[in-house]
Amino acid sequence: MSYWKQRAALMLFLGAFPFFPTTVFADVASWSLAVTPEKIEADWARQRELRTSPVDVSPADDAAGGVDGVVNGGWGFHTAHEHQPWWQVDLGRDTPLARVRLFNRCDEFAFRAARFLLLLSSDGVSWRKNYQHDDVVFYGHTDNRPLEVDLSGAVARYIRVQLPHTDYFHLDEVEVYAVGGDVNIAQGKSADQSSVSEWSTASGHLDSDFMSFDVLAARARALADSLRRLGADISAAEERLKDIMERALLAPTEPAGSAHERLTQELQWAVREMALRNPLLDFDEILFVKRAPTMFPHVSDQYYGWFARPGGGIYILSGFKGNAPRLRCLTEGWPDGNFLRPDLSYDGRKILFAWARYYPHVAEIADKTVKENLPEDSHYHIYEMNIDGTGLRQLTHGHYNDFDARYLPNGDIIFLSTRKGVALQADRDSAAATVGATLPDSYVRCGGDLKRPVPVFTLHRMDSNGGALRAISAFENFEWTPAINHDGQILYAR
Repeated sequence: MSYWKQRAALMLFLGAFPFFPTTVFADVASWSLAVTPEKIEADWARQRELRTSPVDVSPADDAAGGVDGVVNGGWGFHTAHEHQPWWQVDLGRDTPLARVRLFNRCDEFAFRAARFLLLLSSDGVSWRKNYQHDDVVFYGHTDNRPLEVDLSGAVARYIRVQLPHTDYFHLDEVEVYAVGGDVNIAQGKSADQSSVSEWSTASGHLDSDFMSFDVLAARARALADSLRRLGADISAAEERLKDIMERALLAPTEPAGSAHERLTQELQWAVREMALRNPLLDFDEILFVKRAPTMFPHVSDQYYGWFARPGGGIYILSGFKGNAPRLRCLTEGWPDGNFLRPDLSYDGRKILFAWARYYPHVAEIADKTVKENLPEDSHYHIYEMNIDGTGLRQLTHGHYNDFDARYLPNGDIIFLSTRKGVALQADRDSAAATVGATLPDSYVRCGGDLKRPVPVFTLHRMDSNGGALRAISAFENFEWTPAINHDGQILYAR
């Protein structure tokens, strides 16, 4: 794949980043600060709010993960950061006990369980200490060596594992064996714990959490290993990560919500800085589209201009790897409308995109199959302009939706279009017939009425000036997302 096609692909992907502002600039040639640390941190906070586990999970719901029979090296339960957190299981009746097997969480936070107390009780009120584990980290899943505590026939109904200090508490699994038995009698029994956390879950084991310090730390190390193999200079970033990890060892002794949260935010900044050192990001600008969601988030309806909403535009983000990236809108001053999926030319000088003008009344037109009822520009059409926003040209016209235009290596353009219509053999003649004429579309049953018809769109081709139109597919149903392979082949979905 060429440099510019790699760049275009990255632009389309990175354009979905949610921290871009909604500011629009009056002067096309002007640039303004696009991203601030405050906006990035606000975005992280919003992602945490949306993605973390529900806070209404009960302690018993989460505690069940410690006796669910699943041993995978993750955490089966997870308390809050508190003083002397505990987890316990109710065996149902007093039982002579032979041993307890404890499987720890098998990552860099296994140390949190290196000091614990094992307490026994017959009534769940009065507890007696049976065992104390002091500062020896154990695992279980990864080394097949769970910690075994000999109970020597002690009789109890309740078994509690508790930390004697302030920290989070989490284990993978707890197994209990009665005297003379080789079956885990704790599995599936009623369990409870002192509190829940944002990583608690009613289903027990939670393999990953999008924004937790634990997962971010693991991903940071994996990212560092990957970038090192790519030849990136990340020595300064690795020193920063090492410092954060060392301070994290002390953070659990501080009040919840203070040092731990600060370290998590520091880690997010370190990961972001390191990710942007990727040598594949050998460019400094990103082309992207901001698009208002359509009235129907349907796989087909989203590409009909009559259901578009106004807002957005074509943008360029410059200096995105630095501390002061700038944003420029290339379509400031356009009438209210909606933009779709830009493509960058191989030389990086031109942009293809689709645009439909917004008319408030069009979505409510009762019969959209009578095309004369709709303004022509309420359909998506293909446009081209220079990378600086000048030299605008409209390449397609008519009462047809044209979109997803992509440059071919020889200068021609492929795109998706409803121009196939009712033709059984779609080719040059069928496409040429749409120029200057309003022909009926071919519909499928997804819509079901005249107010919401669903015309079929398939692959078409034209020259660089919008001429020599021809259909290159006679498929009777939809085609989607064309892309150009490195050898010029067209990849698309049906």
